[in-house]
Amino acid sequence: MVSSGTRRQVQLAASAGCVGLLAAWPCAAQTAEGAAPVVEAQAPGPDVVQDRDVRDVLLKRPDEKSWRVAGDAQYRQLLITDEDPANDRYMLYRAQVSYYPLRWLSLFARLGVFQRFVAVQGESGLRMEDTVLGATAEQWLPLESLGWQRTLQLSHSLRAYLPTSFASHEQNLYLAAEWSTRARLRLVDELFAGVRGTLHYRFNEYAEQAGPEGGTLPRFVFELRPFVEYSPIVSETWGTLTLGADVAWDETVDYPSRDPDSLSASELPPGTLTASTVSGSGSSDSFVTPHYGYDLYVIYAPPVPYLSFSVSLEQAGNVVRYGEPRLYFVHRDQTELAFHLAVTY
Repeated sequence: MVSSGTRRQVQLAASAGCVGLLAAWPCAAQTAEGAAPVVEAQAPGPDVVQDRDVRDVLLKRPDEKSWRVAGDAQYRQLLITDEDPANDRYMLYRAQVSYYPLRWLSLFARLGVFQRFVAVQGESGLRMEDTVLGATAEQWLPLESLGWQRTLQLSHSLRAYLPTSFASHEQNLYLAAEWSTRARLRLVDELFAGVRGTLHYRFNEYAEQAGPEGGTLPRFVFELRPFVEYSPIVSETWGTLTLGADVAWDETVDYPSRDPDSLSASELPPGTLTASTVSGSGSSDSFVTPHYGYDLYVIYAPPVPYLSFSVSLEQAGNVVRYGEPRLYFVHRDQTELAFHLAVTY
């Protein structure tokens, strides 16, 4: 089985499919811009909302230049803290540079650092996240042919995660790749709904974690995340207030746990095998673990260009616990409260 720390790392990486910089923000609340290369470029329909908040801006090429810089700061903590709350709190800082060679295409690079409020003696409380390189293509599909005066907004993203984080180094990660597609549609007035699908694959040097209790490592994650959001306030004077919610379901497939016919000590990390060879049955098995989650969020975009605030309640965890399905709306080790501030230039 996958350890909770490893699972959380993969979960954050998969959630990073939210376009570009704001990887940990709720994935639903993005607005598509432009058209994908597979169809002829066209103008958005009248029902497409543009520049609603800073995440929309990240998808759009600036009028006066072909690049953009963005920053994001997050404070996150468990909803239920213990007697030493410093263990349950941390900060995230991210910076992203985007380049727009075409109106519907953006290329970006993101660096991130998280700050723990406790640290092992002799270590800093600051640690890097995995570095992200990616591209996002936007597409609009008019639905007039179906008798509906609406436009389906699509966002396709491809990302590569470079192992610059401590956790990836400990797991001997070579590279992680991710593809995600998000569809969003206006239902009525300011009510929107959609779904996002993500496939995340990890290339590790070893299939299992080191140590006698090391479990198999995640190989790939497939996730579906339907969402809905509503903006009760849309005003040039007061800004925009958006309420949103999404639910997520994913399947995590681990690397096979191998019981080899014979294995040389040179094939394993130093110190893990004392004999020259080891024999086994030659069988292998892979674990498939389902997970669920949800996000409840409020986003406020003030009448100041390219600035956005949000607060969210986020839950994610295993479906099967102690051998049977158990779903928790709130769990003391998994439910997080997050505050976000983002700005672009």
